[in-house]
Amino acid sequence: MKKYLILSILLSCIYNLSNARNWDMLKSGKRWNILQVVETNMEQVNDSSTYYVKFDEDTIINTLTYRRVFRATNTEFTDKTLNGYVREDSTVGLYFRNLRGEEGLMYKYNLHLGDSVFIQNKLVPYDSIRFTVTGIDSILIDGKYKKRYIMAEKHFEFMPETWVEGIGSSIGILGSGLTTVGGWTQLLCCYENNVLIYKNPDFQNCYYSTKTALNSVRDSESGINVYSRAVPNEIFIKSPVENYIRIYNSYGMFVEGIHVLANQEYRLNVSKYPKGIYIISPSTNLFRAKKFIVY
Repeated sequence: MKKYLILSILLSCIYNLSNARNWDMLKSGKRWNILQVVETNMEQVNDSSTYYVKFDEDTIINTLTYRRVFRATNTEFTDKTLNGYVREDSTVGLYFRNLRGEEGLMYKYNLHLGDSVFIQNKLVPYDSIRFTVTGIDSILIDGKYKKRYIMAEKHFEFMPETWVEGIGSSIGILGSGLTTVGGWTQLLCCYENNVLIYKNPDFQNCYYSTKTALNSVRDSESGINVYSRAVPNEIFIKSPVENYIRIYNSYGMFVEGIHVLANQEYRLNVSKYPKGIYIISPSTNLFRAKKFIVY
């Protein structure tokens, strides 16, 4: 019996190490290109840019080995800034530690269909989410098949996040479980030693600037704008087509419905909304759902 127990433990360790190698998030030379779009109240105008992230330079914190997380606006990282630290536990996943010393699980390894996982992304103080794995398939990356996971929050299956082994989240390598307000981010490409190993099929290029992004980036999704101004307790919504918009709280409960006319700014009074995250779900499937936060 003891021999079988030892064998079982060894097999489990081998399985976990194999899965960690499939993720290989800390492999030297990786770089992620991420599109950032900030939505404004100006008609059909967004502030768009591409930034870059890499994990580089080991450091020891409280006896644990971390890799520094750098962000830059150019591929040479001449203007790099330190965003935090990451470490990998082959039996669990990838952890992110922010500059305030707070740490949370950013990616969970060894997932199966139907698994539930709690993600605490400490890139921002308030973001935590419980995902359920609703789908698993595989894609070919750099000559190897990597698993792709569809991660959905309960009640919000219509706005899932995608994880790919070795690549990370569809929102961006540091975007796992994050809530975006007044804009959105998307992973464009991933490089290894300046060689392209993954390209987001929803985008034509690996780089977009303010001048080019709006003309070519997912035009069908650039329609609904959700933004705020220096007006207390008001959120502004604008749509290029007439829309009946439903608003839900973070528990999936319906809050209210609003009628937004085409190309007209709608002022949503949120003074009676309890603090929290809210989902704006448009009636047309041409546009994706958006989130906003009441502080």
